[in-house]
Amino acid sequence: MKQKYAPFTTTTIKFLKLLLKRKHWFFVVPFFLLWLNFVALKADEQILNATIKMCPKCNELYQNNEKFCGKDGTVLSDTNGKLVCPVCKKEGSGNEKFCVEHGEKLIPIERLSAGKDPADLERNMSLAAKYYQEGNTHCDNESYDLALKSYLKAEEVYPDLPGLHYNMGWLYSKLGDVDSAVDHLQKYIILAPDSKDITEVRSYIALLKQAHQKKIEVIEKYKSRDEAMEKALEIQNKKHDTVLIPAGKFSMGTNEARDVSQPEHVVYLDAYEIDRYEITNAQYWEFVKYIEETNDHSKCFKDEPIGKDHKPRYWEDEYYNVPDYPVARVDWYDAYAYAAWKGKRLPTEAEWEKAARGLDVRAFPWGNEWDHTRCNLSGEPMPVGSVESGKSMYGCYDMSGSVFEWCNDWFSSTYYQYSPSINPTGPEKGERKLIRGGSRFSRPFQVRVTERKSERPDLFNMAIGFRCAKDVEVKE
Repeated sequence: MKQKYAPFTTTTIKFLKLLLKRKHWFFVVPFFLLWLNFVALKADEQILNATIKMCPKCNELYQNNEKFCGKDGTVLSDTNGKLVCPVCKKEGSGNEKFCVEHGEKLIPIERLSAGKDPADLERNMSLAAKYYQEGNTHCDNESYDLALKSYLKAEEVYPDLPGLHYNMGWLYSKLGDVDSAVDHLQKYIILAPDSKDITEVRSYIALLKQAHQKKIEVIEKYKSRDEAMEKALEIQNKKHDTVLIPAGKFSMGTNEARDVSQPEHVVYLDAYEIDRYEITNAQYWEFVKYIEETNDHSKCFKDEPIGKDHKPRYWEDEYYNVPDYPVARVDWYDAYAYAAWKGKRLPTEAEWEKAARGLDVRAFPWGNEWDHTRCNLSGEPMPVGSVESGKSMYGCYDMSGSVFEWCNDWFSSTYYQYSPSINPTGPEKGERKLIRGGSRFSRPFQVRVTERKSERPDLFNMAIGFRCAKDVEVKE
C-alpha cells in the first residue's frame, strides 16, 4: 500500500551520514528528537484523517479494512466518525452510542445533514411556516382536528420550528394525548433553550404528567359504575350545596379586552343561589337513570331536539366512571333539563359573572394576578373542587378552568351596549348560547371572569359542563 508520506527523504539521509562522519553529535541528537516528534504528529494525523466505517443498522464502528458488520452482516458505510443525537444535534463523546440526555441512538453527522440543500431548506421553512399559520387559524376557530393536520404537515417538511412544537404540545394536551404533548413541549425546550417561558413550559410538563397519573389512579379505583355512583352520591348530596349571592350592584364586563366584553357597566341583581360546585358525573348519572326508568320529559325545554335521551355523548366512556369528575359533553338542552328536574335553572350570564368576580372588579375568581396553580388548565380532568385556592369570594369552585359552563342567555356580541342595568337575562332570541369560565384546555386569557364565549345549544363538547342556580324566595 502506498504511504502518504516518507519519514526520511534521500537528501535527509545523506545529510545525516555527513554529520555522523564528521562526528557532529551535538547536531545529530536534536535532529533525531525533532524527527521522532514529527513522526508522532504524522501518525496522529493519519489516525484522525482515517476513514472510519460504521454499520448503518446498529451504529457499530469499524476500521478501514472491514467491509461488513460483525453483528448483523450489514454492508458498512464510510463516516468521519462523528455521531450526533438526532433530537438535540449534540455530538457524542468517546464510545457513546446513545445520547445521554434523550436516550436516542446517535447517528452519523452526515446523515443528519444529508439532503439539506440551502435552497431546499429555505423552501421547506417557507412551506412549514404556511402550514403552521394554517394550524394557528384552525386553533383560533377551534377546529382542532384540522389544526393537527396542518401542524403535522409543517413538522414533516421542517421539524425544527420551536413555536410549532409549543403549539402542538398545547393541542395534544387539549386532545388528551399526554405523551405526545410532553414530547413536543420537550422538543420546544431543546429548540428554544433561551426562551423566557422555558420555566413555565417545564412546570406545565410536570403538571401534565401529574394530572395524567391522577387520572389513571382514579379510574382504577372505580370498577362498577352504578355502585360507585350510588356511593359517591351519598357524600356529594351532603357536601354539594348552594351559596347565596346577596342582592346588589357589581361591575360587569371590561374595557380592556375584546369588543364582546365591552363596555364595563354596573348591573344590579336580585339575590339568588348558585351551586358551589359544577355538576358531577354522579349527579348527572342519577338524572339519566331517572329518564331511562320513567321517560318523563315534562321538565325539558319545549323546543329541544326530538328523541333526546339526555345522555352525554360517549356515555359509555371510562371518563363517566369517575363520580367526582365534572359532567361533560352535555349540550344546553341537557343542562336545562337537569336543572329543571332538580327544581333549579341555569344561571344568567350576569349571575354567573357576579358569582365568579365578586364586587372588587377582579380578573380571576381568586384575584387579579395570574396563577396557574389556582385552576385546572392541565388538559387532564380533575374532581370538582380540587383547587381550593381558586375559589371565588363567594366560595364557588372551578369558575376558571375545568369545564366551560352553560348559561341561560342567548349570545349577542353587542348586548352589553344596550342591556338593562337591572337583572339582565340576555337577548330574547339567538343562535348560540353563552358559555363562561374556560376549560381545562383553555389558555390563561380565556379563563378571565369577563371573557365571553358562545356555542350552538345542541353542541356536545368535552370542554363544556354546567352548574345550576335558583331564585331566592322573598319572605313577606
